[in-house]
Amino acid sequence: MEKNESIFGRRTFIDYIIGFVVSAWAFLTAYVTLAYLWPSKKSIGAGGKSVTIPLSDVPEGKARKIRYEGKPAIIIRTSEGVFALSAVCTHLGCLVNWHEGDQLIECPCHAAKFDIRGNVIGGPAPKPLQSYRAEIKGDIIKIG
Repeated sequence: MEKNESIFGRRTFIDYIIGFVVSAWAFLTAYVTLAYLWPSKKSIGAGGKSVTIPLSDVPEGKARKIRYEGKPAIIIRTSEGVFALSAVCTHLGCLVNWHEGDQLIECPCHAAKFDIRGNVIGGPAPKPLQSYRAEIKGDIIKIG
């Protein structure tokens, strides 16, 4: 009977370990999800009034997120040219992603869909993404 009366028994120790593992898993899941939805300034750059990036950084059919005028933007290069749009969804402000296979921009939060010009083609977004002037000059993409 004295073994079961211990204050810190084997079952209590296992309960603490399970609680720690579940808490760590929940924290890491929340951190990764938030980092995906709102990338840091370091990962997409600081941005400015005029941004230039090498053409080789955005291969045809691909996209890249940058910071333009202090806000997240997405640069998309297709056979039609280069497009620069705000990367902030007009529904609730999540960052949108480019889906190369479907040739559309989609918000991961509520599945709002936009074409390469930022026009709403589906979902709850109330208005199009803001577009910015973008052009290719030699081997440079110039935004703004």
